[in-house]
Amino acid sequence: MEIRRFMEKVAFSKWRFESNSDVVLKDLSTSFKSEASLKSALCRTLMFLIIGFFIGAPLAAQNPKAKKQLDAAFTAFNRAEFPDALGLTKKAIKIDPSYADAYSLQASVYEAMRDTQNASKSYQQCLKVAPQFQPMYFYYGEYLYRNQRLKEAIAILTKFDSVPLMSSFVPSKHAASPRLKEKAARLKTSVETAMSDVNIAENLKIQNMGPNINSGVDEYWPGMPFSGNRFVFTRRLGGTGNAVLQEDFFMSDRKDSVWGKAYSAPGDINTPENEGTLSVKADGSALYYTRCNQPGGLGSCDLYMSDLDGKGWKRGSNLGSPINGSSWDCQPAISGDGHTLIFSSSRGGGFGGKDLWISYLHHGKWSVPKNMGPAINTREDDDAPFLHYDGATLYFSSLGHPGYGGSDIFMSRLGADGLWSTPENLGSGLNTPQDEFGLYIEPGGKKGYFASDRKGGLGRLDIYQFLVPEKFMPKPVTYVSGLLTDAKTGLPLKGRVRVVELVTGKVVFTDSVSDFFIPLQAGGNYALFATAAGYMPQSLNFQPLASDLDHPFKVGAQLTPIDAKQVIVLNNIFFDTDKFDLKPESKEELAIVVDLMKTNAGMVIEISGHTDNQGAADYNLRLSESRAKSVVTNLIAAGIPASRLKFKGYGATKPAVANDTEANRALNRRIEMVVLKLK
Repeated sequence: MEIRRFMEKVAFSKWRFESNSDVVLKDLSTSFKSEASLKSALCRTLMFLIIGFFIGAPLAAQNPKAKKQLDAAFTAFNRAEFPDALGLTKKAIKIDPSYADAYSLQASVYEAMRDTQNASKSYQQCLKVAPQFQPMYFYYGEYLYRNQRLKEAIAILTKFDSVPLMSSFVPSKHAASPRLKEKAARLKTSVETAMSDVNIAENLKIQNMGPNINSGVDEYWPGMPFSGNRFVFTRRLGGTGNAVLQEDFFMSDRKDSVWGKAYSAPGDINTPENEGTLSVKADGSALYYTRCNQPGGLGSCDLYMSDLDGKGWKRGSNLGSPINGSSWDCQPAISGDGHTLIFSSSRGGGFGGKDLWISYLHHGKWSVPKNMGPAINTREDDDAPFLHYDGATLYFSSLGHPGYGGSDIFMSRLGADGLWSTPENLGSGLNTPQDEFGLYIEPGGKKGYFASDRKGGLGRLDIYQFLVPEKFMPKPVTYVSGLLTDAKTGLPLKGRVRVVELVTGKVVFTDSVSDFFIPLQAGGNYALFATAAGYMPQSLNFQPLASDLDHPFKVGAQLTPIDAKQVIVLNNIFFDTDKFDLKPESKEELAIVVDLMKTNAGMVIEISGHTDNQGAADYNLRLSESRAKSVVTNLIAAGIPASRLKFKGYGATKPAVANDTEANRALNRRIEMVVLKLK
């Protein structure tokens, strides 16, 4: 089950590295409130027991009867039979009051039962009878940290550093490994960070999403299409006693700013098995998600995609190689334009247990995933990515970067140099000693959603909403969407769509498609070019402001088969007011014309200049001709023979629309390309 894999990493990664063992837990009950707390407690006890059982005195019991009681207690704990486990540890301690392993397991049992007062006493007693066992100082310090007893945690972690000085006999087998020492140093840094942090929880206005979304079972991993009218999430069904749990997708529709009662996702996407960790394509047409241990799968967990078919979702299809491999591949985050995929994987070549990897879609095929590097990934688990629609703000969960306990949410921004910034913790207002993960932030960047097992929920894991602090907001975005069609037949047409931010020259999107959905950041000057073999190109220009975010650009790019006497407007040719020198932003449009002319060697064209009706007619005529000539001069410089190029200025004599508004006058100030001849 996907959520169990996500949460179990917190526990298993710690002691697997230390013991080099491979233990699989099978019979955990679902009656406890926090799986994360149970797994974390269990891992520390396992670590202590493994070392204690193998290294001998003074940690292991000297009395076989005490050891027998502890073995039974461990079996009960593994089955989540906590009262029985607690009683058996007490019997072991009664037989042998110096039995450190028994105190260790007893502390973990109390943790699982959320009896923090007695858990603390058991940790203290364990260290009292085994003060030379350095690893236990780390685990007790971690326990104190998770319970926000920060000053005590610092004191215990300081003792961790000085254990060799506290005892005249500290065998190496009782000392922490270099790996655990790294963890202790990082934990100490996290505690210090938490002590200096200003809690901003009140400003975040964190709210449980209520009974229409949350229930008595787990809800997590929220997502939405760009429109924000449908909420999609994972719910864990069933679960009484030792019943097998199941993950399915649920949805809720928003009406009058209120989310309706959640319902099972329609169609065939939900199965009797598990579906989880979703990412919704921005236009709402597809879901990317995880399935594990499936027939025909490439690894333990693989990434899948389901298309929306009418009102229902199709049975998902495996994304295949190179996205999926023989390892654990999970937790997809699809970009706004559907052409970048970030996911978590345990494949080789990473920095730790789980790393974030990135792949790009080119002509319908995903590239070989690339590790996102040491700025993002650590020696611990880094996962649960969400790439905002701006394409440059990444949120993810990590155990390796300094945090506040459990798995915390971090943010990193993509710089102009193509490198990701050092991740920033979103702060103690959002992150807690429990696990936070599965973040989603709306297109406007002001409101976010995440899952947490914090106190006060309706079930165990609930979905919460909050106001994103300005420091951690992504760049607000709108989008352009459209369909390429043949202007004569009206049928969909597959062609090349290219979107460029003209000031920076950055290519925002490029691919061969028939329809498109492309997020745009506010404040940019964007050109969209649509081309197809045998058709005249079409160009559009978008300059979205922040006020446009609720009014996306929707276009129908109708391409006309190449023929004589055709006229197209070159929408991305720019001049300063009353000037005729081409601005640098015009180079992308010129490149499209050059490519068209080179592809059609017999084509002869006229570049026509037009103005609005403001000013003197003779001045407008001269200005329009100078601008047309400037375009031709640049085309000749790009290698187009002068014999195939004409230019003419028409001033205000051929308006495209009436010159009655400023918007219309802007449409009349234009450069056109007219096809004069084809061979």
